[in-house]
Amino acid sequence: MGTATNVLPILLPKIKPYRVTTMTVPESSITIEPGYRPGLLARCLEMHIAYYHPYNSWGLAFETSLAKSWADLIQRLTNPRNQIFAAVQSAPSDNSVDFTQKIVGTILIDAEHLQQPNTAQIRGFIVDERARGLGVGKRLLAAAMEFIEQQKFDKVTLFTSSTQEASLYLYKKADFVVVKDEQKILWDVSMNELQLDWTRPIVAAQGAEENGVTKSDI
Repeated sequence: MGTATNVLPILLPKIKPYRVTTMTVPESSITIEPGYRPGLLARCLEMHIAYYHPYNSWGLAFETSLAKSWADLIQRLTNPRNQIFAAVQSAPSDNSVDFTQKIVGTILIDAEHLQQPNTAQIRGFIVDERARGLGVGKRLLAAAMEFIEQQKFDKVTLFTSSTQEASLYLYKKADFVVVKDEQKILWDVSMNELQLDWTRPIVAAQGAEENGVTKSDI
């Protein structure tokens, strides 16, 4: 499967595709902000290409596929159950006392893409290489999960790679569990893809009871 727009792995950077020459900034100067802001789509794409292209040579097909899919989601933000969060870094301008702002992380919540009842998908989750080690990924995921709780989703699905130890750690801390492990071809690259699901505790308990599992069995 060459395009696979429905199963884009959600990854946090694990390797350094380029040398970082600027210093990271304190966590206090990075805020998590909901909703669309100018340049969000372009910056989300830029961070993904900066990571993925040196890593596995994903290029034109990958970028255009993401651009189309995520632009569609942004246009659907009129649905209150869809949301986007950006990690925004504020830093002093070089030539003035003003501050400049830059998006250094994103996470998207899509309530319609999977077309399953009361189910959301987490997409476009990435943190800029220069913002690593500041807890940005943890804060983005926490914001997404708070939104998911507020919207009372019963289930959340995401896709990632088995090699992404940092992101898998965050997902498991947020009570996601691996439900599928498959070898797939995504944009001409063979990779081991994981599907992780989060289920609202009361829904999970009801499902266990329907399957004849009691609390004493767990």
